[in-house]
Amino acid sequence: MSDPDDTPRPPAVRVSDAEREAVVAQLQAAVGEGRLDLSEFGERAEAAYAAVTRADLDRLVADLPSDGSPPVQIVGQRPSEVVSSAFGDITLTVATTPPRRAGTVFGDIRIDLRGLRTDADRIDLTLSTVFGDIDVILAEGVDGELHGRTVFGDRKVQLAPVPRLAGTPLVVVHARAVFGDLRLRSLAPGDSPTRWGALMERLAQRRRP
Repeated sequence: MSDPDDTPRPPAVRVSDAEREAVVAQLQAAVGEGRLDLSEFGERAEAAYAAVTRADLDRLVADLPSDGSPPVQIVGQRPSEVVSSAFGDITLTVATTPPRRAGTVFGDIRIDLRGLRTDADRIDLTLSTVFGDIDVILAEGVDGELHGRTVFGDRKVQLAPVPRLAGTPLVVVHARAVFGDLRLRSLAPGDSPTRWGALMERLAQRRRP
């Protein structure tokens, strides 16, 4: 009679970078919901980036609820559906399809959609950060909505008072920040999204003959 311990076990499945990023995004959401503190997040995020097999990742989120999100798919030049960072900023200038979700801890999120070209009627973004700001920039004439809340921060909607342009999508931002601001605004083409950049542009204009 064979020993059960001698039965060959299937090889462990190695994980991809996209799977690691998806788990870090789930951990970030847990921080925003108060399920993990920053110390726990740091330990688990570090372990997630070092994970080799799916079992390694599963252990890190076994005590957290699943959000039911589909896994990240990266095909050719297709943009990532989920973008995450730990201890860093996320800055994106989007011309095609923006990420469905983005999250960071100890960092800001800025998504510039002024160059967006799409035939979609509506675009939904789910963004979250802890100790950082969220800033979504639209072109003038593109309509948007800001939903969500911030803890110890401000919430601002600063859209240009112009009619919505035909053929442009409605951009709906679902945002959550802890110790950070939420901002949805529109800017003209060429305007700098940062105060420092705008100041430098004004100084440059004054120097021109």
